[in-house]
Amino acid sequence: MDEVDVHPDVHRPTEADEEEVLRRLYGEPDADGIFRGEGS
Repeated sequence: MDEVDVHPDVHRPTEADEEEVLRRLYGEPDADGIFRGEGS
């Protein structure tokens, strides 16, 4: 147990969620869930 990360923020992400980034770049996905970026 000496190597377990016990930092209180260990559960917090360090990078943005991939879906959030895709929505920002390309808008909402189409009906199939694909981020096409059309009309951006």
